[in-house]
Amino acid sequence: MYTIDSSTGVLAPTNPPTVPTGFFPQGIAIDPLGRFVYTANSDDNTVSMFTINQSTGVLAPTSPPSVAAGWSPDGLTVDPSGRFAYAANQDDDTVSMYTIDQTTGVLTPTSPATVPTGQSPFDITVDPSGRFAYVPDTYDSRNIVSEYTIDSSSGVLTPTQTVTAGNQPTFVAIDPSSKFAFVVNRYDQTISEYRIDSTTGALSPNGTTAAGAAWWRAAVDPSGKFVYVTSGSGGVSVLNLSSDGALTSAGGAATPSASYAISVISNPAAMTQAASERVDARLR
Repeated sequence: MYTIDSSTGVLAPTNPPTVPTGFFPQGIAIDPLGRFVYTANSDDNTVSMFTINQSTGVLAPTSPPSVAAGWSPDGLTVDPSGRFAYAANQDDDTVSMYTIDQTTGVLTPTSPATVPTGQSPFDITVDPSGRFAYVPDTYDSRNIVSEYTIDSSSGVLTPTQTVTAGNQPTFVAIDPSSKFAFVVNRYDQTISEYRIDSTTGALSPNGTTAAGAAWWRAAVDPSGKFVYVTSGSGGVSVLNLSSDGALTSAGGAATPSASYAISVISNPAAMTQAASERVDARLR
């Protein structure tokens, strides 16, 4: 855990500097209002739950401190309204679904508690509108991404269709307008580009971009102008995002070793306000 210097961006460890989780945390997610944090603990099949001290940033376990997930939860996300959380369970081909207690942050499984995916779901992404979810099925021989709609009242996912991606899709990134989706294909070193149907959430192919070796995860910057992609072989690639959803190379940056995750932040106050407005709209 760190505090962020608002002038320089430099991180300073909090006191204490760490907090215990379950065994082998693989994913972490923060609710959009900055109140709660969750980790997907892949080797004990749980999700750890924490509240955030708004003065110090220190995490405190909730009571109870964890909730059961499926087998080997890896990817984890909270929807834009801050009311639902989802964990992709790689070893039993499901997504665990939860509602979030708005006071305590404790997760409660929905009914049903899981929804099926393709083989070996590696992660899960909810689009910025909070209406659709996408799961890359990394070791499915069909090389697919599973698509879902989200019930606005219960948070339950309903499968709609699958779409073909490249070889071993590992992550889905979506632009802030919810118009375009980008799937990172680790094995064939490409990014599959899609348009998102604003009514159904269906993905339609929009091209393919060649990538560097062992691409892993991606992030779209809040302005919707750039896409950043990490590489298991090291480095971060930068891509221009055009108004039609096409990607073109814009260079890159070196990293000391393999890079597996990336986050792009914007003005926290603006993000909090936007999240509050989404919550208000959903509650109405």
